[in-house]
Amino acid sequence: GGDPGQGAPQDNWVDHNGVQIMTLKTGDCRKTAAFGDVVYITHVGAKPGVDEEGNQRMVQFDGSGDKPLKVDLGQGRIIKGMEKGMIGQCVGEQRNILIPPHLAFDDPTVRFKQKPVDDGTTILYQITITKVVKPGSASMAYDDIWGFIGTYYQVAIFFGVMAVIVYKCAPKRRSKKKKRG
Repeated sequence: GGDPGQGAPQDNWVDHNGVQIMTLKTGDCRKTAAFGDVVYITHVGAKPGVDEEGNQRMVQFDGSGDKPLKVDLGQGRIIKGMEKGMIGQCVGEQRNILIPPHLAFDDPTVRFKQKPVDDGTTILYQITITKVVKPGSASMAYDDIWGFIGTYYQVAIFFGVMAVIVYKCAPKRRSKKKKRG
């Protein structure tokens, strides 16, 4: 930051799995992200651009907002550079990840419907991991089961409510009582 004793931010970049990372905020390192984990992240993606005054600056092209994105690390559903940059990242840690084109949108192993950047563009992602779920953990099983059961639970409630409505709205039948004489 601005403290001369800490050095300029660009001095804090570290090589990490083929990408450059800079830790902006440390987190709780009792749980760190690894391939096979499910991680929940908030992120902003930026590319080089030009502002209204013609100055070079980074321009946002992607972002999750406040709602965390669920990512299965190692499944290839996000660009490789994002995955590589998150390995070893702690819960709550905020990182800048500088991703070269071949690990971003110029990756020859991935077909993109629409590329948000020009060919040859190095991009920057700022990623915060909000939760790490290890494979086979109770919380992963809970998330999977609840997602599955939750759907059926909602359907069951719907039919239960419909049954009550139908019952309440059904015409009343008069019971025939035999007169004893």
